Amino acid sequence: MTTAEKDCSGSSLAVRLERSGFLLDFDLEWDERVLVLFGPSGAGKSTLLECILGFHRDAHARIRIDGHCLDDDRTGFHLPTQARELGWVPQAPTLFPHLDVAGNLAFGRRRAGPKADRLLARAVDVLEIDPLMRRSVKDLSGGEQSRVALARALASGPRVLLLDEPLAALDVALRARVLPYLLRVRDEMDLPIIYITHDPDEAMLIGERVAVLDSGRLLATGAPREVLWSHPALPLAEVLGIENVIEGRIGGEHAEGGCWLENDGRLRLIVPWELPAGTEVKVGIPANEILIAMGEPGELSARNILPSRVTRCESSRHGTLVHLDAGEVLVAKLTDGAVERLGLRVGSEVLTVVKAHGVRRLS
Repeated sequence: MTTAEKDCSGSSLAVRLERSGFLLDFDLEWDERVLVLFGPSGAGKSTLLECILGFHRDAHARIRIDGHCLDDDRTGFHLPTQARELGWVPQAPTLFPHLDVAGNLAFGRRRAGPKADRLLARAVDVLEIDPLMRRSVKDLSGGEQSRVALARALASGPRVLLLDEPLAALDVALRARVLPYLLRVRDEMDLPIIYITHDPDEAMLIGERVAVLDSGRLLATGAPREVLWSHPALPLAEVLGIENVIEGRIGGEHAEGGCWLENDGRLRLIVPWELPAGTEVKVGIPANEILIAMGEPGELSARNILPSRVTRCESSRHGTLVHLDAGEVLVAKLTDGAVERLGLRVGSEVLTVVKAHGVRRLS
């Protein structure tokens, strides 16, 4: 190990890379295990990931991930790509079509050395792909291919897992089926992860820290739920479809149909699905699907009416975002006229109205 490697600690990305009509200029330090790079297409997320992989030798880069230095342009240190021990899963799974699943996984385990068998067994267990081992990858669904590609990366014994929009190629139903496996990898594999997405729901569910990029620049960084509703990130998040994301478990059936979703005693919502008690679910509620009433609203078709307090009001490009403490933090998007008509201010006691069918299941 060189002196440059020994002197690095923590995680940081400082990259400056100029291309025709585009400048990537990014500088961030973090201690969290899961970093999400969030932004629209063309923001520079994948280019930044390519710099971590060592693909751009002409970049001015100082990169260290989880205490391991990969680049330092001040000393001329550059670790070759093959020596970086990174597990990379690109947007489209790059599986070998002439091999079955077991054959594809064998390519990953070659790099892992003595721990290969243990790592492979763990990846197969977490991603639940043992029934697929003898199948040709040409016969797998998109979700199954994504799980196999992820297992191959894990079986290689990486220092860090790099995930480049791993759900982007899947339809909504498949994304909901694969997302729980990604969360299991996050929670059970104890690996640093850098996760690229343009989906704010994914950013909030998966990330411990989010870095928001646009046009090659870092706009904001911090806890996902705080940053994605913040002024610097809000225009992007609104365009990309930000929602309120809530995690909880099914508490039981509701007398009028559907089930109760309970959030550690802080929030109870009626949701429109028939699910067994104890099922863990993650849901999204669009900000423009939340209504606010200043008094008892009378007879309504909406079944979720939650006593709440206004904690913040801020103008956005298309109205006003009203932050509410309803046991869980919720954000409603109202017109400026509605906010003025209701006289909403910080501290206002209100009723938050959420239609059960406005709740979207994420996993």
